[in-house]
Parts: sequence; C-alpha cells; structure tokens
Amino acid sequence: MNADTKTSLTLASLSVGFLVLAVGFQLELWGEPKIPAEVPPALATATNTATVRFSASDMIKAGGDTSGMECYACHEEGKLIELPLGEDGIVILPPDHKDLIYSRRQCSACHDKSQNVQIEWDDDGNVILPEAHRDLVLQHGAHHRNNPCFNCHVENKLTELETRGGKRLALTESTELCAGCHGPTYGDWEVGIHGRTSGFWDPNLGESTRKQCTSCHDPHAPKFPSMIPAPGPHALHAQHEPATEHADPAEEPEPSDPPEEH
Repeated sequence: MNADTKTSLTLASLSVGFLVLAVGFQLELWGEPKIPAEVPPALATATNTATVRFSASDMIKAGGDTSGMECYACHEEGKLIELPLGEDGIVILPPDHKDLIYSRRQCSACHDKSQNVQIEWDDDGNVILPEAHRDLVLQHGAHHRNNPCFNCHVENKLTELETRGGKRLALTESTELCAGCHGPTYGDWEVGIHGRTSGFWDPNLGESTRKQCTSCHDPHAPKFPSMIPAPGPHALHAQHEPATEHADPAEEPEPSDPPEEH
C-alpha cells in the first residue's frame, strides 16, 4: 500500500466518523445534558458585602456611640500606665480588656441574620467564645513581639496613635500607622488590589471608597482566624430539588430510624 492510498483511507475514515457524529447530534442519540431546572439561591453569607469588623474608626466616622471607647473613663489622663508582663515578657491582658480578643466583630458578616446568633458572657463579663472562635487571641506579629500597647498607642494619650517616626495620628488615621510596618501591603491597598473598595472603578463615573485596614483586620490580632468553610457550589449537571428558603437547622425534622433487618 503506497502513501497515496494510506492518505485516502485516513481521510475517508475521518469523513465517515464526523458524519456519524453529526447524525448522532442531530438525532440526539446521546440525550441532553442534565441542567437543573432551578438553581438554589446563594446563602446570605455568600453575598454579604459587610466587612468582618466595625472598627473604632468606622464608629467615629459614622457618628455612632463611642462612649464604650473612652479610655479615660477609667484611666487618669496624663498618668502613664504600666503594662503587666509575664515571665516570658508577654503582655498580661487585664480582665477589663479581655474583650480585645473579640474586638467589635460583626457576627452578621458571616452568620445569616435569620440564625439569631446570641453572644454570651461569663460571670466576669468576658465573652464566651464559641468553639469555632476559640483561636481569637491577642497576637499582633510573630512571637507576641508587637503586643505591648505603646508600640502603637501614645503612652500619655491613649486615644492617639504614634508611628515609629514619632508622628501622632488620630484613631481614624490608623491605616497610615499600619503602613509604617506593612509597606508592600499598603502599596497594594493604595492601588486597590488589597482590601475592600466600593463604588466606581472609573473615576469619571463616580467616587469610590476604600475601607481602612481595621475594617477587616483586628489591630490586636491582625491574622484572620480559621473559619468553617461554606458548602461547595452545586455541580452544573446535577439534578436539584426546587429551591427553598434557607431553613434553620434547629427546625429541620430529625431523620427517621432505619428499617429493621429481618
């Protein structure tokens, strides 16, 4: 068999194969893809645009009640505060400031409001953290090196911040303080590739606002704690039941007992 004969047979085989496929698709011999008739709605937590925190800076700018942030309601202004340190040199957080590990978190940013999340306190007034949030601790930086309050707060003016260069800042200017140690990240934040930006990308169409660092990161423990992931997306070709409202797990019926074996 010469080369021309082999070429002719190959082309003929391919032509027949494509013809069979065309007829098969035309007659729907292999059926249609199983596309769900109705895709269940996304969970509210998956479409919530709120940041995970509502920081002191956010509260001050919004004109909210900041009476709970008045340092000098308890401390004497102008009097230096001595930080208690353990034998390992780590700051011992006073019981009156145990709420720093919770630090104004917005439960509704992750939890569906219909779940009615309740916060509980112990006899000492400390928040009882759920099992999923037990890793919330005071830790700014590796090895607790940046836990001393006066690395950021002015010693004799707790309501002000101070950069490493000695520049004093208001609480609403905390992002500039963060930039002193986190320069590369701050550069990303400035150009909009880090953090939360809302509004218009095109400045010709309207204004845009950029959330401060503390709107997402707790300044006392900036690293995001571990989270329980939401369920994965539904497969495109899976069959689904008609969409229903997101039910409270407590209201779901208990599974029936399996049939007894005979």
